[in-house]
Amino acid sequence: MAAPTNSGRFRSLRRKWFEDLTEDLAIHLEQLSPAIAGNLPEDLGPYDLVAATVLARLAQSDMERQEIAYVTGDLVRLAGARGARDPQRLSEVEELWLTLRNPTTRLLQSWWREPLGEGLLARWAETRAEKMGWPRVHQELRERWGVDSDGIWRRGLVPGEGPGDDDWCGYFEYLEAHTHGKEAEFARIVLTRFDGLAEEVEAYATEGAAELTAVRHLMLVHRERALAEALTTVIEGNLEAGGDMLPTDLRENSESIRDAGHAYLRWLKEEFIPRLTPLERAHLALDSPEAARCEAYLQRYAEIWCADGDPALPTPVFTEEDYAPLKQAERQRAIVPEWMGMVAQVFSRTGQLGWTGTVGSQPWWLYVVEGGLESAAALRFKHDGQVRIGHRTLNEPHDMLVGFPATDPDAQNLVMRFRYDEDDAHEMCELLVLSRAGRAQLGFLVADSTGAYRMLRMVSVALPPALREAMRGKALRALDAMTSGDARKLAGLIAPPPDTAEPSSADTVREEGREHEQAGLFGDSPFDDGLFPRGDTLF
Repeated sequence: MAAPTNSGRFRSLRRKWFEDLTEDLAIHLEQLSPAIAGNLPEDLGPYDLVAATVLARLAQSDMERQEIAYVTGDLVRLAGARGARDPQRLSEVEELWLTLRNPTTRLLQSWWREPLGEGLLARWAETRAEKMGWPRVHQELRERWGVDSDGIWRRGLVPGEGPGDDDWCGYFEYLEAHTHGKEAEFARIVLTRFDGLAEEVEAYATEGAAELTAVRHLMLVHRERALAEALTTVIEGNLEAGGDMLPTDLRENSESIRDAGHAYLRWLKEEFIPRLTPLERAHLALDSPEAARCEAYLQRYAEIWCADGDPALPTPVFTEEDYAPLKQAERQRAIVPEWMGMVAQVFSRTGQLGWTGTVGSQPWWLYVVEGGLESAAALRFKHDGQVRIGHRTLNEPHDMLVGFPATDPDAQNLVMRFRYDEDDAHEMCELLVLSRAGRAQLGFLVADSTGAYRMLRMVSVALPPALREAMRGKALRALDAMTSGDARKLAGLIAPPPDTAEPSSADTVREEGREHEQAGLFGDSPFDDGLFPRGDTLF
C-alpha cells in the first residue's frame, strides 16, 4: 500500500492536475472557437482556468437547453470591456454548440458536462478567493459569471467551514494524530504480518480505480480510504472472533483502531470529500466495481458511436418558439433536418410513443404533437420546471411516461411514452448514457401546412436521482448479461458489421418503426389510456 501521505503532496498533485486539465481545455476552446477565446477577460485570473471554465459552462448550457440569448449575454458580461465591442455573438455560440454535439474530448461528453462545468467554476472561485477574498469572488460571480445569490449558496461557493486540500492526511497519519500512538504501529504490523492481507488490500484498491489512475491526488484518497476500510474490517473481525479471550491491551488497541478507522472514514465522507469540487467528486464516485464497469461500457460506446472526426446527426439550435417574433421569410432554419422528418413520419402513427436515441453523446427524445390542445400543451411544457415522470416499477425504468404534474390543467392533454428496448445492447447503452447525463433533450415536432415537420420547441428534461439510479442498474444488469461482464465484447454487439455499409438514418428509423409495430406497443399497452400508474411513480 501507499506510504503515509501529507497535505503538501496532495495539494501539489491537485494543483498540477487542474493546471494540465485547464490548459488542454483552453487549447481546445481556441481550436473550436477562436472568436470566443479571443474575447475572454484578462482581469479574472489565469487565462487557462477562465477559458476552460467558459468552455465547460457553454457545453453545460447546451445540455440544459438554456436560451441562447441569455448565454450570449453572459459571455458579453464576462468579457467586460472587451465584449462591449462585439455584443452580437449568437452565431459564435450556435457554432460552438453544434460542434460540441459530438465532442472529441472525453470530459465534454454529455455525462461529464455538469460535473465539469460546476467543478471548474468551483475551482475558479476557490483559487480566486485565495488572492482576492470571497466578497470579491461573490461580486464577480454575480456581475461577470451570471450566478445569482441562490446559485452561489446552492453550489457552496462560500468560505469553507470544513477541511481544505491543505488539511489532507492519510489513514496512518490520522491514527497517529487521534490515538495514543501505539495503535498506528499495531495497524502496520497487522497489515504486514497477516499473510496476503497487503496484497488483498492492494487488489481491492486497484479493482475499481481505473478511472483514477490519471488523477493522482484522487488516487491517494481512494487508496487511503480502501486501506482504512480493509483494516477496520479485519480488526472488527478479530474482535468478534476473539471476544473476551483477547488480552486486555490487545483488545483495547484493537477497539481504538476500530473506532479511529470509522472516524477517519466519516471524516472523509462527511468533511473532506464534500469540500472537493463536483468534478473531483464525480471521479471518486467511479471507484466501485459497478461504477467502473458502467464507465467502461460508456467508453466503448463512445469509441464506436462518438468517434473523433465522425460528425453527429444534424440538430437544430433554434425552434418555432424562437422564430415566433420573426416574419415567415426570416425562418429559413425552422424546418428540421431530414432524419428528424423521417422520425416524425414513423412516430406520428404511434400515438403516445416517442423516439429515443443519442445524438453524438447527448440523449434525445423526439415527440410528434398535433395542432390544437396537444401543441398548445407542448408550448407550456416545463414552463415552470415541473415535469412528471412515471413508470410501472423500479424494475422497469426503461419504460417511462412523461407529462405535466397531475394538478396541471394540461395533465391529460400531453402524455408521452419513451421506451428503451431491454434486449437491445445499443439501447441499453443509450439508457446508461441517459442515467449518467441525467437529462434528455426533448424536441416537439409538428407538421406545417405543407406536410414538412418543424421543431415546435425543445426543452431539457432532468431526471430524478432515484430514477437515474434505477436506470443505471437496469442497463448495467442487461449489458453484463449480454457481455458476461466484459466490456470488450460490447463492440461485437453494437458496432455495424465490418463488411457492410453503416445503415442510413432513414433505414434506421424505418426499422425502428417496424420493430415497434411487431412488438405490439401501440395496441396493447397499458399506458394507452393516457393515465400514469398510481403506484411507484417518481416525480
